[in-house]
Amino acid sequence: MTQPDPVRVGFIGAGGICRDRHLPGLAKLPGVQVTAVSNRTRASAEKVAATFGIPQVEDDWRRLIDRPDIDAVFIGAWPYMHRAMSIAALEAGKHVFCQARMCMDLVEARQMVKAATAHPRQVNMICPPPTRMPFEDIILKLIQQGELGELTSVLLSSVNDVNLKSNQLHWRENVAYSGRQIMAVGIYAETLNAWVGDYETLSAEFGQVIHRKIAESGNEIEVRIPQVVAIHGTLARGIVISEFHSGAAAGQTPGDWIGLHGTHASLRYRMMSSRLELCRAGEEPRSVPIPTGHPMTVDDAWTVEADFIEAVRAARAGRSWRVSPDFAEGLRYMLKMEAVHRSAQHGRTVALSEL
Repeated sequence: MTQPDPVRVGFIGAGGICRDRHLPGLAKLPGVQVTAVSNRTRASAEKVAATFGIPQVEDDWRRLIDRPDIDAVFIGAWPYMHRAMSIAALEAGKHVFCQARMCMDLVEARQMVKAATAHPRQVNMICPPPTRMPFEDIILKLIQQGELGELTSVLLSSVNDVNLKSNQLHWRENVAYSGRQIMAVGIYAETLNAWVGDYETLSAEFGQVIHRKIAESGNEIEVRIPQVVAIHGTLARGIVISEFHSGAAAGQTPGDWIGLHGTHASLRYRMMSSRLELCRAGEEPRSVPIPTGHPMTVDDAWTVEADFIEAVRAARAGRSWRVSPDFAEGLRYMLKMEAVHRSAQHGRTVALSEL
């Protein structure tokens, strides 16, 4: 059997998801070699290298990108570094896999798309959210085949208590690291874009429950990322949509759900569960049949690393490839994040076409 061409990978910022998902996922793929790793500290990079058998540690991420023995770069750093690292890797001739969220703001997103457009033979991919797994294909088929009739409204709820730790500032709550990102709003922006399309207009309101927290440095800093967000707007064809996000609901365990409502039926999905419910007028909700052999969990459906490596090999061979999301898709949800902030700041409805 012919062995696939080797793909040599470097990691920048090998944090939790890289250790839990990406490195083990790549280890299962034939012909993939993880060549080097660079973290914020050499000690943490050496620990990752020892755990996963990575032969080289680089103190400077720029040197890792410049290495001739690396074909593709996985960027696991926080969003504040995504633009610089992604653009540098593309300009160095590398394929790029960037952790979510895409970057800090809309300006950076557009710069990343411009760089990707300038290097069309190099793969660019953002890590997809688990909320799109494992039933996205089934949900899209139900919509496209008209099982719901004409889609009229969408409701989304994402409520938990993760932001109530008053003595601990998570990096996702720090605008210096996360920029315009808010809780899971960006994750669901991408999910909604894939399933029902983009917002045309929206209005948003923010709630702030805890105003100051202790950062990693030990200093108390102002929390400038909201802990409650309500969004209301319209999609194409006049579909009405409402979202409610809260990280300040004591006693709530994660149980996010989305409802897609149409003229023939409604579909309700508790995110990342094994059950889709379809309800027609005058009937009790029923489970949507899942084909035999179809992935039933996020773990079963997770092919992220294989998808990226397959695209890299296709690009090498001059074949077409498709990964989702890429930087262009990321730009779409960054448009929404900008609109959410502008609406909340100025107290008005924002049309995404004005951004």
